Amino acid sequence: MTPDQVKRTAERLLAARREGARVAFGAGELPQSLADAFAIQEEVVAGLASPVIGWKVIELPTKEVIFAPLLQSGVVPAGGVWTTAGRAPAGIELEIAFRMGRDVPAGAAPSAILDCIEAAHVVFELCESRLADPDSQPQPAKLADCILNSGIVVGASFPDWRTRDLRAVPGRLFVDDRLHKEGRSVDPIRAIQVLAPALAGAGKTLSKGQIVITGSLIGMNWLTGRHALRGVIDGCGEVAVGLAA
Repeated sequence: MTPDQVKRTAERLLAARREGARVAFGAGELPQSLADAFAIQEEVVAGLASPVIGWKVIELPTKEVIFAPLLQSGVVPAGGVWTTAGRAPAGIELEIAFRMGRDVPAGAAPSAILDCIEAAHVVFELCESRLADPDSQPQPAKLADCILNSGIVVGASFPDWRTRDLRAVPGRLFVDDRLHKEGRSVDPIRAIQVLAPALAGAGKTLSKGQIVITGSLIGMNWLTGRHALRGVIDGCGEVAVGLAA
């Protein structure tokens, strides 16, 4: 994509965010490569003008690592209410997250990355798509749209994460006190260990105070209306938020 194409796509994504809308893009308007997607994402984040408080990370089947920033403007307090704009559905993911206690040095070994973690938490990732029919979109399109992230709710911390195997941990989403979806974690530790070098390769740092979300236990859950949401991860704790979508 040319710089002008990158800018135009970013402007359309920003307008969709303001309106709470999903946009259908034409040929040449969406990225075909991860490099173009990251360029659009940078423009979108600059336009949102909110401090970066953390990162979302996905390791693709090709072993390429993609990421998107979590922004201060998207933080909803635990027990609060997430009110979305427009009429598009709200997406909910239940995840294990890590809060950094210090900056990760460039070239840090995997064990040294873990030494920089201060705490582990149960979180909701709050998602909205600015793309029409998001489930059918290719990965570069989702990456340009900050991998659909809109915010985060940070719930309970759990102290024993260093001595536990966090792979395949069961979790459940309750909607209005009814079980809505259940699943298991993949590998939260690996997620943060592949993120740090990927950020460094892009000239960014995994920094003190930032939060890293590591992948949904329950996939994506699109919801509309007003609901009480509660997420439970076995042996880790809970997170709760109200939804008005």
